Amino acid sequence: MGYRNLTTAHCDSMGKAILSSKEWLSLLGSVGERIEDVKLVLNKSGTMEYDVAHSSHYIHYKKTYPKAVKESGHLTFTDLKKTKTFLKKCKSDVTIQQSATRLSLKCGSMKMTLPILDCKSTQLAPTLSKLTLNAKNGQWGSFGRGTFTTHGETSFSDLIDGANIAKSLSADSDFLIKANADEKELVLHAYKQGGAAIICTATIENAQGPNHTVSSSFGPWLLSCLSVLEPNIKSTFHCGDSTVLAVEQSGEGWERTIVVIDQQA
Repeated sequence: MGYRNLTTAHCDSMGKAILSSKEWLSLLGSVGERIEDVKLVLNKSGTMEYDVAHSSHYIHYKKTYPKAVKESGHLTFTDLKKTKTFLKKCKSDVTIQQSATRLSLKCGSMKMTLPILDCKSTQLAPTLSKLTLNAKNGQWGSFGRGTFTTHGETSFSDLIDGANIAKSLSADSDFLIKANADEKELVLHAYKQGGAAIICTATIENAQGPNHTVSSSFGPWLLSCLSVLEPNIKSTFHCGDSTVLAVEQSGEGWERTIVVIDQQA
């Protein structure tokens, strides 16, 4: 997976792309509910990608849209709520173009322009992008000061379902992610002190790690972070004791890496 500093790439170039309203909504929705703005980088090869970060997590996402990119550069969405409201009213292709100070969206006879403000999700991205690149180049042996000891492949669908149940029982549940390579199990343990507890288990394929359980703790943000993933796609994960949780996914023409920050970070 090729990372680079997307916050400076094409910094003087204004982008232009055409996609169906459904494709735009899917792309912009892929940042998840905790991210309120995003800067897309458009490449001549037809790929669109972004780095976004929050205090709870980091996402790198890249997808190829053949013939969609008309001008390479940036598209900076600093008001995703209004953008999505407009896109939901569109029934055909939408052209989105950036000028020096405004973003323009056009669908048939409808047009909306929005001011380009500071993009908050890019402010933490360079640091977390660098840490993620260093981790990948180091074969995911560590992330910052934390050591990854356990790796494998799994589907997160059951764990996401379990986290959703936990949220319905208590909005401020705490979470543990436990992994045991010897037993080939990845476990989500959601609990509320003095309240209900939910435990969900996923099978690990190609497990690597020690013959004991490692665990990391997370707050209520874990659910919204995991919900960014394609639940039924086999994912590669990396974790350890009191470390972030890193997950890699890819499919035909797209790839995603998400790093969820643990409570000890």
